[in-house]
Amino acid sequence: MSISSGTHGVSTSRTVPARLHVVSRGSGDPAVLFTHSFAGDVSHWDAALEHLESDFHVIAFDFSGHGQSPPAAGPYSIDELAEDIGAAADAAHLDDFVLVGHSLGASVAAEFAGSHARRVKALVLVDAPPAPGAIPPEQIGQLRAALGKDPIPVVEQFWNQQMLVNAREPVKRKLLADLHGMTRQAAAEITDALLRYDARDALRRYPGPKFAIVTPRNDAPLSLHNAVPGFRHAVIAGTSHWIQLDKPAEFNRTLDGFLASL
Repeated sequence: MSISSGTHGVSTSRTVPARLHVVSRGSGDPAVLFTHSFAGDVSHWDAALEHLESDFHVIAFDFSGHGQSPPAAGPYSIDELAEDIGAAADAAHLDDFVLVGHSLGASVAAEFAGSHARRVKALVLVDAPPAPGAIPPEQIGQLRAALGKDPIPVVEQFWNQQMLVNAREPVKRKLLADLHGMTRQAAAEITDALLRYDARDALRRYPGPKFAIVTPRNDAPLSLHNAVPGFRHAVIAGTSHWIQLDKPAEFNRTLDGFLASL
């Protein structure tokens, strides 16, 4: 794993004996670790890392099978991807940290926080997948039917119909290109894992501060911040599901407010 670390924009590189691609910058407490979405990579957090690195130690990494990280050794699952969070944190020498997860990364972050509560100072979920029942059964059926064939066109259709609404055109082009760069195995197994996962149990096990940043489309009764007690939340309008890419400045201000409250 290659780690780039630096303070105030000055970076150095060193190699550590692990398999994930991790970016580490800045210094300061608390450390803030970011996890990206399905078909995403560390670049989804570029603006947030640049914004925070003068005051915090910030870390982002590519999940197994994404970006510059190699494929998982076995089947993809939420539990297995949660181990990636621990590996990235260990590589960056973090005992504890604020954990920020977007989409798939939010589900994985919830699982990690529920199982490793002492390591997570606070949990931020960015437009997390809702609790089961929120997605219409016919769409679930289409996704499941595609898993044995090629799920990527079905995921693309789902994104175009719902997730990419209000996306800036460069953001949309990048996201779709990255989606088509995924292997069918990773896309199928991760999609199946997400369809099966219910984050509510893990979130109930996590006693620390919880904050959600969501779009208006994800502020419903089965949205996790409404389905699980103890959440504060903020709504950012006029973006796609990828809030931090469409409105990075507003996203950063919102995250700043939560970090300042800790």
